[in-house]
Amino acid sequence: MERGDWAWKAFLPEGANRNHEAAHVFDSIKAGIEEAFPPALVVVGGFDPLHDWQLRYYEALKEKGKQVRLVEYPDAIHAFYVLPKHNDTTKVMEEMKGFVQANRSI
Repeated sequence: MERGDWAWKAFLPEGANRNHEAAHVFDSIKAGIEEAFPPALVVVGGFDPLHDWQLRYYEALKEKGKQVRLVEYPDAIHAFYVLPKHNDTTKVMEEMKGFVQANRSI
């Protein structure tokens, strides 16, 4: 739990707590997100401590009819794509490149 608490404190603005709007993205999705919401690519690592939250985000966008693509890397950790030697880094970079190219005119 200590690591999770540290992550929240590092993520939120100084003096904020878990009631800050940045910690509740699902509330804004439930309330209705803009029509102009861009296509989204959700990349999830199997060993990411935020795995379940990322899947919930994907499902929430899908339920609102947004164009969203889910890509899972079962052997990956959180933010694995910043590690040049991780086995899936090249794959996810190609995935992202293809996604951006396919959606850049939207």
